[in-house]
Order: sequence, then C-alpha cells, then structure tokens
Amino acid sequence: MARVPPLYHAAVAELLTRALPPLPGASPAPPLPPALGPDSGERPGVPALRAAGGTTASGVVLPWLVRLRWGAVTGQTLTVLFAAVVLGCDLPLILMGAVIAFAATTNLLLAFGLLPPRLPERPVLGAVLTLDTLLLTALLALSGGPHNPFGVLYVLHVAMAAVVLSAGWTWWTVGLSAACYGLLFARYVPLTVNGAALSVHLALAGSWCAVTLVSGVTAVFIERVAQALRRREEQLHLVRELAERNERLASLTTLAAGAAHELGTPLGTIAVVARELERTVERLPRDGADLASRAVGLVEDARLVRAEVDRCRRILDRMGTQAERSVVATPERTTTAQLLTDLQAELPHGVGPLRLDPSSVADVVVPRTDLVQALAPLCTNAFDAQGGVGPVVLAVVRKDGLLTFEVKDTGHGMAADVLARASEPFFTTKPPGRGTGLGLYLVRLLGERLGGRLRLASQAPGGTTATFEVPEQRLPEKEAVRP
Repeated sequence: MARVPPLYHAAVAELLTRALPPLPGASPAPPLPPALGPDSGERPGVPALRAAGGTTASGVVLPWLVRLRWGAVTGQTLTVLFAAVVLGCDLPLILMGAVIAFAATTNLLLAFGLLPPRLPERPVLGAVLTLDTLLLTALLALSGGPHNPFGVLYVLHVAMAAVVLSAGWTWWTVGLSAACYGLLFARYVPLTVNGAALSVHLALAGSWCAVTLVSGVTAVFIERVAQALRRREEQLHLVRELAERNERLASLTTLAAGAAHELGTPLGTIAVVARELERTVERLPRDGADLASRAVGLVEDARLVRAEVDRCRRILDRMGTQAERSVVATPERTTTAQLLTDLQAELPHGVGPLRLDPSSVADVVVPRTDLVQALAPLCTNAFDAQGGVGPVVLAVVRKDGLLTFEVKDTGHGMAADVLARASEPFFTTKPPGRGTGLGLYLVRLLGERLGGRLRLASQAPGGTTATFEVPEQRLPEKEAVRP
C-alpha cells in the first residue's frame, strides 16, 4: 500500500480545522499556515503543507476523531436498545453496556486533554483505532459474531487509518481487523430473538442498514477530503506562481546589476574619448598642414565611440532577451573555441589576447549566454591585474560531471583580507570610476543559479586564480536525438 502523501494529510487537517469547533479543555487547533514565503530550498509551499500535517496529539485530527467516537458511542447505545426493546433480541446488555461505557470513558480522556502533553499524533491515533477495533470485536462477539451484519464497520477503521496514518499503521489496522473478525468464528454469543434464531428478513434488514451506514459515512468523509485537497491544490498553484514571479524578479534584479556593472566600462571609455574629441576640436587650427592627420585621429576616436556604443547595445539586447526567457537557461552544445570568441567580444576594446589552454576539452554542454556572462568579469579582472596586457589563459577541464573554467593572471595577487571580501557586493580595490564592486559578486550569484560555485585563490605576489565550476548539463530530449 502506497504511503499517503503529505498533501493528503494537509487536506485532512484543513478539513477538520474548518469543520469542527475546539473541544472543552483541549488546546485550539492551529491556524492554517501561510503558504507564502521562502522555504529553505524546497519547492514553494512545501513547509506550509508540512506544518498543516504535522501537528501534535491535541491538534487537528484527534478532536475530529473524538467527535466521531461520540457519534459511535451514541449509535451503539441506540442500536443495542432498539434491538433489545423493539426487536426483542436476546442480548447481554450488562456486558455490552460495559464495553460501550469503556469506550465513552476513553473518549473523555481524549476530549478533556488528559493525555500526556506533546504526544506524537500518529501513535495516539493508531492506538485509538486499535482500541476501537478491539471494542467493535467485543460488541460483535456478544451479538452474533460473524452473523452480525454490522461487521462491515471494520472497513471504517481501515479507511480512517489509510487517510490519517502512515502505511505501516494502515496495514496494522487491516491485519488486526482480519484477525479479530476471524476470531469471531471461533467463539461468540448467538443472536436470537425471543429464544428463536434470527430470521432471514431481519438479518437482511440489518445488512442493508450496515451497508447504508458505512457507505454514507465513507462518502461524506471522502468527498470532504477531496474538496480540501482541491482547495489545497489551488492554493499550492498560486504559491508556485508567486514563487516563480519572485524568482523572475530576483533574476531581473541580478541582471540589472550585471548590466550596470558591464555598462560602466564602455560608458567610461565613451566619456574619456568624447572629452578627448572635445579637446582636440578646440585645439584644431582654422587651417594648417596637420589638419588632415588630426582628422584621421578624430575618425579613429569616433570609431572607438561607436564600438563602445555597440557594446552597450549588445548588453542591453542580452538583458532584454534574458528577461523574456525562462529563469532556468536552456543548455546547448558549443565548443570551447566558440566560448573564447564570445568572451573576447565581451572584453573592453584593446584588451587581449585571450587564449585557450591546449589541454582544454573541445566541446561542452552549458547555458552558453549565462556562462559567458559569468566568465567575462573574471577575464576582465585578469587583464586589469596584468595592466591590460595579455595573454590571459582560459583552461576548461571536465571531471566527475563538473566543468571547471580556470582563469589565471600573473599580477600582484591579493592579500588575505582582500581575498576574503573579494566576492562581496560593492567591494572593490580599483580606483573610483574604474569598478563597481559587483563583478565577482554577480559571478558568484550566477554560479549558484547554475548549480556551481566560484573559488578564488591568490598569493601576494604571485597572481590570482579564479575557478568557476558548474555541473555539465544535458541537452533537451528533442535536441539530443538530432543526428
């Protein structure tokens, strides 16, 4: 028998909380937990459902079971009196009354909170259902045994165990019910009416009453649980939608910060070049032989401005593309040589060259755009550490399902205190206007989003090694089967 999922327990808890008022002396049932908010790495809404299904013995399900047992005690009492007084059945009223009184006494202990506090819910519920099964067996043994049509009531105990308890408790109830019903064949008090055997018509009427009772109780219970399940599913669906929107908002926030960081360099270059153009124009003579050569310089500066503007446009276009696509990037097969080309295009004008370590793997399956966005700041920092001159070598290694991208510079390295804070937001050792302090921080965030990490190792002097590790991903099925 499959284990009942936590969502099912949560639905039962919601149903019983809303359907029943608190019992006298019992602690009130806890309110439904909020289905919003962070959930420590799990799917949205899971902790809320667990909170709804993991209460103590004084919580949600036990008060409902207490009321159901009061109904059973009342029904048993009326049935015994009706059979003895109206139908004239020969019943041991004292013994049957003692069994019913014992059930009522145990229910008083549950109703007025006389159990030890903080008892786990499942053992208490399991013990109550076990006791009820034994008490039902005693009543049946005193009133015809297997010939009593109300033996079908065993099914209710099994159904309740399946809904509110674990698979182990459910199978225990099934086995106990089967064993108890089997014992009724060995020894029981025959059911007679005024000394004569029970008539067929009366037995059939009793069977009809028993089946009707069990069917009605089961239908009402399952239907209400199904309604609670539908409400919980709708709530969970809303939670997931909200979590996806929040995740997308967080992704856009990271993207905006990354765009601000990346746009800083080309915009700074544009500002410098524009200032130089202004000064050059101011110094240009009205006429002269060097006017042509200075015009050539102005053309080169204008081309540089246009190149930096195009770079800004690429950054903004990438920002718009990533905002529209799924939060989780789609992996694609690409070569490390192509990654190198993409990275070189992301570097500031005049910086390079960037080279690939000969021992690097030839092809990888990665979210290409995100990976380039993560590696570009590492390469830029490496060139900055070397004074803008190259080469900087990128090594790509595949091991144990991980892809390791290693960028190493030959600069002055970082002191231990600087290394410890290097990936903190807005921490930078560059002069004002040269860095925002967001580069390594964004790389770390991108690594975490891709399921990887960023590691920095440095010695002063001796250079810095930035290692970016991500799991190698699989291609989507449709793309993977292409020849």
